[in-house]
Amino acid sequence: MKKIIGFATAAAILFGASAFASPLTSAANVRSGPSPKWPVIGQLPAGVDVTVLDCGGGWKRDWCQIQAGNVKGFVAAGVLGTQGSNVVVAPVTTNNDVAIYKGPGVNYKILGSIPENTTVNIGSCVYGWGETTWCKVNYGGKKGYALQSELQRQNSLFPM
Repeated sequence: MKKIIGFATAAAILFGASAFASPLTSAANVRSGPSPKWPVIGQLPAGVDVTVLDCGGGWKRDWCQIQAGNVKGFVAAGVLGTQGSNVVVAPVTTNNDVAIYKGPGVNYKILGSIPENTTVNIGSCVYGWGETTWCKVNYGGKKGYALQSELQRQNSLFPM
């Protein structure tokens, strides 16, 4: 199944993330091999159509080989979702009302909250206090951290 992407997205993929006026929305890292140990060769923003070439096991989770424009590589299977009949890099939404903390832990100040079922932009995720995973989020002008367990890729083909 062949997917076509728009000119602006294709230009961003070809020339790097700097082609976007704003940061990539819930971007997926494209790697040269099926593991986080492989180098990142590009990033794709949420909503980009991709062609899935193959999926299979990798180190610690399933990985899919994809192609979007001239970028061909591997993404964690959990970042892929569906939009109609297309396979896309799935946007991230909240499972519940989610607190935004100043740092990666519940001991940090709460900066605000994100309503349930809201699309949110996430960045990198880190381990915080108590061995829980926290992701950088940007919502409504507030930047902070949210529990990864409260976030999901919308219409994901595989769990995150």
